[in-house]
Amino acid sequence: MSTAKRIRRVFSVKEELLKKSREAALAAVQIFNNPNVTFKSETYVVLMIIAWTYLLHAYCRGKKVDYRYFTQGEKRKHYDRTKNGAFKHWELERCLNDKQCPLEREVVQNLRFLIGLRHEIEHQMTRSLDAWLGGRYQACALNYNNYVKKLFGARFGLDRQLTLSIQFVELSEVQ
Repeated sequence: MSTAKRIRRVFSVKEELLKKSREAALAAVQIFNNPNVTFKSETYVVLMIIAWTYLLHAYCRGKKVDYRYFTQGEKRKHYDRTKNGAFKHWELERCLNDKQCPLEREVVQNLRFLIGLRHEIEHQMTRSLDAWLGGRYQACALNYNNYVKKLFGARFGLDRQLTLSIQFVELSEVQ
């Protein structure tokens, strides 16, 4: 009988959340900047909400905030689970509502707007959001980059990877 030697690996959930958060944000911007994609706004909004959610989950993890849904029993917590048995983690809106949320009020307002937009996208086809909401999207991307660096360090900033976007569209003052 042979016994397999157990190999221990160091795994950080916080680092994995941060990595996936950054990848989602990069993918959102890359897709939005791709001139051949017509599903820009919808994809951008969904991916940026995932990016912000994972960023705030990583922040909570670092601060030892339990970001899972639960009910408090007499002696212990009873965690809510998905139909497949995984823990239910907070969605972005719940993260924003937490008293330990590190985001400024204006950033939270922008994210709440995008959450509402995501709900609309989920329930119906949207038309020509790209031109009208470009300013909101730009603010979301800049805010994300600011907070990923503020909360986790400058080396995690996305501005090194996506430094410049050249556009042929002029923005109006309303945008």
